[in-house]
Amino acid sequence: MPENTGMNYTTRLASIVWLLPVVCLVTMLGNRCLGQTKRGPPDAKPRTPSAEEVAAERKRQDRREFQSQELMLAKSGTWIFKPGETPRVLWRDLEAVSRLGCKQPLRVRWFDAKLDESSVPNAPGRWLAWIEGTAPNGTPLRRSLSFYALPKELPTSYAPDLTVALPKFPGPHAPPAVKEHQAEVIRLASDTVARALLDSEKGAILVAGLVEAKPLGRPARCVESTAVMNDDYHLALKLKVQGLRDKVRRLRPPRRRDRPATVLHQGSPAEAGVSPDAKAQIDAVCRAWADDTGEPFVTLVARRGVIVTHEAFGRDPSGQPIDRDYRCWVASITKTVTGILFSRFLDQGLIDLDDSLATVFPDYPKNDPHVPTFRQCFTHTTGLAGHGELGGMRNPHLENVVLNGIDVNEPGVKYAYGGLGFELAVKAMEIVAGQSAVRLYDEHLFQPLGFGDVPIGSASADGEFTATELGILAQWVANRGSYGPQEFIRPETFERLMPEPLRVADHGYTEDEGIGIHWMRHLKEGAPRGSKRSEDLLFGPRTMGHGSFSGCVFLVDPDAQLVVTQVRKQSGPRSGEWSPRFFQTVAATVGK
Repeated sequence: MPENTGMNYTTRLASIVWLLPVVCLVTMLGNRCLGQTKRGPPDAKPRTPSAEEVAAERKRQDRREFQSQELMLAKSGTWIFKPGETPRVLWRDLEAVSRLGCKQPLRVRWFDAKLDESSVPNAPGRWLAWIEGTAPNGTPLRRSLSFYALPKELPTSYAPDLTVALPKFPGPHAPPAVKEHQAEVIRLASDTVARALLDSEKGAILVAGLVEAKPLGRPARCVESTAVMNDDYHLALKLKVQGLRDKVRRLRPPRRRDRPATVLHQGSPAEAGVSPDAKAQIDAVCRAWADDTGEPFVTLVARRGVIVTHEAFGRDPSGQPIDRDYRCWVASITKTVTGILFSRFLDQGLIDLDDSLATVFPDYPKNDPHVPTFRQCFTHTTGLAGHGELGGMRNPHLENVVLNGIDVNEPGVKYAYGGLGFELAVKAMEIVAGQSAVRLYDEHLFQPLGFGDVPIGSASADGEFTATELGILAQWVANRGSYGPQEFIRPETFERLMPEPLRVADHGYTEDEGIGIHWMRHLKEGAPRGSKRSEDLLFGPRTMGHGSFSGCVFLVDPDAQLVVTQVRKQSGPRSGEWSPRFFQTVAATVGK
């Protein structure tokens, strides 16, 4: 992830800590389940698995354990090294790797910043280690790491002060012992920063990028970060070593429309088709919501492109009022953004939904039932689980890590909500278009739509947006793939993104799933739970969008030409009371 993404890790950590008691409770209630598995009657006797089933499960566990194995260096402090002192790469847990069936030694190939291969890293500058081997399932093993080789003579004109400043530490209520040892804590923090810089791959990436970077005359954007520069290098190396350079097909820019599509703009309530006091009513609910919970947020509601309201409510932790450019982590709404990016590849015939991943990833076996399709990647039926456990789209060889366990994968058998399929789809988009992930989002989506500096760290759950940016994406959805003079995809391509009934082998009908998008059914007060009847819904039956762990809102009612977005750092207390009240107010003032 780029170092300058500005992610609110404190908020997320607090959310995780808050969830721990829930996790413990779920663990204790052994007969409960949060997944979508079937349960037999209470008196049903558990079926004893066969020997074949036990062996298959053991094999799956072994593959997952191997996929989690990490590489390390034989000597600490050699991510940044002197030429002639070649870093030695090895498995962190060699005993486990050997036990799992990986017997052959790793082969390390060295490439400089020009991607020229050398037997050893013998010159100053950036170096990439391309690591090869054979996984226990017989598939090729590929990993790559970044290093920096020091020049013979270090510059003396600049010596950075790495002393860490903790302006709010220890605080007025700190115990006496903490206050009395304040200097010691600060020394430890400063030492930790120095170690992180000198003894980590991220440190080598940062130093190499800073040495190579040209002055911009302004703060670097996320897409200009040293981390994204590093992503570019690893993708370029992959395309070279695997012979994929000649297969790159660049995305074309959006087409120009003869008649511009609707854009978000100012206008009157009459133009929007809402009640004259719609803004006042929605703002009143939002203001009361922020005042009651102390959680600040920004709301945008528009109809027919006319902005009904776009206001910020509440104060940040420092007590300052937030503004309408408040940028927040939108969690799984990132999946919708990735689906929109993928639709451009779909529209230009570069990837098809029902193509196997093997059509893009050269090491994947062709016509193999263990390899999922791109549709399965987006509908949570790949057979793979998790979100960022394997490093996500920023892992240079995520697809290879998955390949190293592909022989036990079972696509289309179970519905399991997760993000790994989205991450794999982006890795495929990288190879097809020849651009690293963050650049794809920026060049082919964010910049054409006029977005600001959008941090995006994963394809499934790690984007940060403003309410305006989400509102533009929502209007893009309402317009069926266009915004203003630009047609990003054709209307017929847009229809292929819509949720469809999903069937998997162990459940029959499970859910309606689209390409990063769901039907959103907000019920009227008193309506039967789970009702899909139009008369029970606050908005139209084709209302779509995506939920968010952080409580952000992304909702589009295409029939009413209504878009509703909201960004916040977290759901906050009593969201279960305020969220329905908010949507009821919007529906009452806007109508279907």
